Amino acid sequence: MDDLPRRQHSLLLAAIHEFIATAQPVGSNQLVARRSLGIRAAMVRNLMAELNESGYLLQPHTSAGRVPTERAFRYFVDHLNPRPIRFADRTQIELHYSALASDSTEVIRDTSRLLALMTGQAALVMAPRLESVQLKQVQLLRLRKDEVLVIFVVATGSVHNRLVHTDSGYEQPDLDRMSGYLNESLSGRTLDEAREWIAEQLKQDRAMYDRFTRAALVMGGAIAREPSPEIYVEGSSNALDQPEFADPAKMRELLRALDDKTALLDLLERALAQNGLVVSIGAENFDARLSSLSVVASAYIGDTNPLGSLAVVGPVRMDYERVIPLVTYTARALSRALQH
Repeated sequence: MDDLPRRQHSLLLAAIHEFIATAQPVGSNQLVARRSLGIRAAMVRNLMAELNESGYLLQPHTSAGRVPTERAFRYFVDHLNPRPIRFADRTQIELHYSALASDSTEVIRDTSRLLALMTGQAALVMAPRLESVQLKQVQLLRLRKDEVLVIFVVATGSVHNRLVHTDSGYEQPDLDRMSGYLNESLSGRTLDEAREWIAEQLKQDRAMYDRFTRAALVMGGAIAREPSPEIYVEGSSNALDQPEFADPAKMRELLRALDDKTALLDLLERALAQNGLVVSIGAENFDARLSSLSVVASAYIGDTNPLGSLAVVGPVRMDYERVIPLVTYTARALSRALQH
């Protein structure tokens, strides 16, 4: 986005800061009294009129002050000078992770609670997509004559299982041999890599004539079936405290979006794909239910691979200067916690 002329730029940022603080339309006299602009009220009114014509400010009523538009907030975010996280916030985050148990699921779930508490907004965390996580161990367990439970442990410490139906009545010793073969072949690979390796092996001649090898590979293929990722949401009531959601219709819209979670999955996936920060404002959100919201999301990693993502969801009038460093630092802290 192009830079505005210096005076318009300074005035727009001042108006946005004031609107974030008060949630009320901003007037020229208010800006002169509360912000060190170095210009008179008449000049402020002229500049606000220009910003209104350019689509950065909106005047709800003729006698009212002006409100920053989504275009203004996008300009604001794009021109933010990166600031280090506040010392108190950093300390709280570090203490939070130092006190957590080693169970990765609880660490991830507690991250959504931490972000909701610190930002006063709704917060969510997408659990790691298994396809990006390294396998540690595979075990095949006979349940019935025609059913085998495939149990696998991944590098984050979480345990998963898949049920496989088979026409062959494998005994447990056979399944133990297959488990050993799969562990030797797949340990250290991500599920994505395991899927590709199994598909390639099934094309090889050996797998065609070796009944044991082929059966083990088919069992292992069940590991790569990827379910929808778990999303943990906390602080929905925080968002409802914002004046923007005093309207019952907007309140219901927000609650449906947070409860359904699919509305937010695209944004979490986008942060995961970019392996970095994503700020999506109002109409930039693809889902219409999020059109009155902003989402600040960031990926978290394990070793070098992005595993999942976390986000803060709130009104477009969000305190981006505080929320963005919080989300970014928390993503890094979660990454470190999952690597220990």
